[in-house]
Amino acid sequence: MDTKRLILIAGLGVAALVVFTQAKKLGAPAPVVTAKAPAPIIQKVEYVKVLVAAKNLPLGSRLNEAAFEWKQWPAEAVSPAFISNDLRPNADAELLNAIVRSPIVEGEPINEGKLVKSGESGVLAALLRPGMRAVTTRISVDTAAGGFIQPGDRVDVILTQSVQRTRTDGNQGANQRIYISDTVFENVHVLAIDQTFSTSAESGASKIGSTATFEMSQKDAELLQQAVAKGDLTLTLRGIRNSRATAPTTATFDKEETEEKQSILTVYRGGQPQQVAIRGK
Repeated sequence: MDTKRLILIAGLGVAALVVFTQAKKLGAPAPVVTAKAPAPIIQKVEYVKVLVAAKNLPLGSRLNEAAFEWKQWPAEAVSPAFISNDLRPNADAELLNAIVRSPIVEGEPINEGKLVKSGESGVLAALLRPGMRAVTTRISVDTAAGGFIQPGDRVDVILTQSVQRTRTDGNQGANQRIYISDTVFENVHVLAIDQTFSTSAESGASKIGSTATFEMSQKDAELLQQAVAKGDLTLTLRGIRNSRATAPTTATFDKEETEEKQSILTVYRGGQPQQVAIRGK
């Protein structure tokens, strides 16, 4: 084979390879161009320190250093009613010993509208609901659930009084004194009581007070004073759960069997008088 023929064959091979390569490129799909995502825009949130409750603060509680703390709060969400550190950096010291007039839950910003500052007059008046009155009566260990009634509890008030009866079973003119008890007020809110209760190792279980202050309507306050004059009052503590629920009696005798039909007892429930007959044999 001569040289010219070899050169021709080599040229034809190279041309065929070039044609094949170009044809393959034309048949391949166009490459997908991926758009580059823009960089996320990070907006810096401004925070301010706001005074919040460090624990649940019930009605009538007194604020101490453990009652509140400063907490970061988004500046755009700060209400004018909140107490911020940049405007009042000493607010936590200013509010020491203030009285809570409306319950505050843990983590809730402190609102001075829910507090009565130390030294201000009318602390007890600030705790009263509109139209209600504060009335005080004497209590003792025998009449106040053993000393375990605390401010904020709800109680029933029982009146015990003695009545005179005349026996008619063959002994005419013989008089006998009996005692009758009835609940005259139910679910009464205790505002204050001059006793303390603690379970700490440094103190005893309870310290008995001598007076209790209730939240009542004006009419009920008058009726309470009448009840005090009629006989002895006993406080029975209601449970926190289902405070309005009633339970079946476990008494082994009928109360009415111990009462004689000698007089009519007036019982007050919710400020409304109710006549109850005192029955006998």
